[in-house]
Amino acid sequence: MRISLSKFAILVVTCLFTSCMSYVPTTSYVSMEEDYAKAFVGSHHNVIVSSLGAPDRQTSDGAGGTILIYEKTTTTSNSNSIATAYNVNYYSKTYTPGAQTNTVTTQNTSYIHVFIGADGVCYGVKTNHEKEVIDEEAVESNKKALKKNVKIALWSYLGVMGAVGVVAALLGGY
Repeated sequence: MRISLSKFAILVVTCLFTSCMSYVPTTSYVSMEEDYAKAFVGSHHNVIVSSLGAPDRQTSDGAGGTILIYEKTTTTSNSNSIATAYNVNYYSKTYTPGAQTNTVTTQNTSYIHVFIGADGVCYGVKTNHEKEVIDEEAVESNKKALKKNVKIALWSYLGVMGAVGVVAALLGGY
């Protein structure tokens, strides 16, 4: 298959300009601790338990109050098997096939610790929960960069096509 010079030039220009495009991440993760604090600090013990349910366990805060502990542990296992050959006997030209299995197990515990004072009112919250935040400025920046790169690629394409036409005319094959 033979490719024409103009198609080759289009391909090269397109690859050059699309590979140079920058990308700004548009999402990040932030702690939900502030959100929980806004929702629960100043609330009475009964309000918190009615919202979150019974805690998984409770412990003392050391100052006459309690800490309500809500926990959830998830376990994930990933296994992969690799076929292997072992016990090779070169003289009798036999081998015993085998398999090697690798398993990776991870445990993640998410928690909310709600600190209740001796008066029954929440005075603090700790958690490892996160929420996804979309950065609107980064989204707009990516849109502008894409528009700019499309314009550059279009003008480059037109310039290359014009140059290909001139070269072909000079060579007499156009």
